[in-house]
Amino acid sequence: MQLLIQGVVVVIWIFLAGFLTGKHDYPFGKNDDERKREIKKRSITQSWLTVLLFLVINFLYGFFHIRGGAVELSNTSLELFYIGIAILSYIMFYGINSKKMSA
Repeated sequence: MQLLIQGVVVVIWIFLAGFLTGKHDYPFGKNDDERKREIKKRSITQSWLTVLLFLVINFLYGFFHIRGGAVELSNTSLELFYIGIAILSYIMFYGINSKKMSA
């Protein structure tokens, strides 16, 4: 079962890499023009920087012991939270960069 899950995740990962970058280097990727690839590249970079920002803030809260309240997330919930941040920030930055680079 574990091998099946890993195989499915790898196929999804390859599909997403081709879709998100817009390059035809991946089996499932579509061949976008240069402007679309630049928009996607910027969006990916900005979304990962947003996730990095949240990780640094989380680390600093733990380091200085300033976590407020009794709200504790399990590791699974925290991982899903960061995945959600990555997806939402990519969509947001894709829209912003598309508007900026529209001719």
